[in-house]
Amino acid sequence: MQKPMRMEDLKGWEPAFWLAWKKYRLAYAFVLPALIAIGLVILYPLFSVVVTSFERYHLLEILTKGPTYIGFANYVEILKDPEFWYSLGITMYFTAACVILTILAGLAVALLLNLEFPGHKVLSVAILIPWVMPRVASSILWKWIYDDQFGILNYLLTLLGFKGMASYAWLAHTSSALWAVIIVVVWQSFPFIAVSLLAALQSIPAELYEAAMIDGASPWQRLRFITLPLLRNLLGVLTVISTIWDFKAFDQMWVLTEGGPAGGTMILGIHTWMNAFAYLRMGRASALAVIMLLLVTAITLFYLKIFNREEE
Repeated sequence: MQKPMRMEDLKGWEPAFWLAWKKYRLAYAFVLPALIAIGLVILYPLFSVVVTSFERYHLLEILTKGPTYIGFANYVEILKDPEFWYSLGITMYFTAACVILTILAGLAVALLLNLEFPGHKVLSVAILIPWVMPRVASSILWKWIYDDQFGILNYLLTLLGFKGMASYAWLAHTSSALWAVIIVVVWQSFPFIAVSLLAALQSIPAELYEAAMIDGASPWQRLRFITLPLLRNLLGVLTVISTIWDFKAFDQMWVLTEGGPAGGTMILGIHTWMNAFAYLRMGRASALAVIMLLLVTAITLFYLKIFNREEE
């Protein structure tokens, strides 16, 4: 028979979190203001959006009768709406194209900057210009570049012999508008990828490449069997970051096309904005925002699972 537990036997037993709190209470005290700020700036608005997504929250109605709890009705309407699925398809296509091209462009530029050549330092600084420019300002600049009457792009194409492109409206055709925005997003995003990969490239020991060259490895083999495996973890992180950025893109698309022409660039970010501020359906817009958050979370977890499986 077991002996009955006495009170003095419990004196040395405390929950793990309480022991950690007692040990690191000074550190927690310094971190507490930042946690409170994060809660006010991020967690509280997120909680409010989730609550609003379960309500009928029309701006023209709440002034008289206030919001009404309707459960999952907003989500059901969204899932039955063809416009949502159309916007989701465009968003997935847009995100995939932007992420792939951004990673490839960033890797190519990083490999180039990792070499020594005249003007190396100047180019290293110059590639940061798209990254530091405000997205709205750069989008206005690109809108002028794409202009069918005064844009420099059509002018350069005519100089190269493409006379039929003299007055081509890049942002007025569904076949070219989406790719025009993709180019702008990639142009503005790849410097961050390039700088991150360049830092990782410069940390790879030169002895590995020297040994591979002695063994007769070609540049492609050195890239495939040395560089890419050592950059795999960083490439995974950058892919996740790029996916999150591009999936919730709004600024460039709104300035350049506003979702047109004929809804050809109606990504979920613009679709959500239209429901919130054009149709004043805040409840439905909040539900769309929650769905976007869940989709980004699912994609991120999918990426992490793939990279973890490859690592194992």
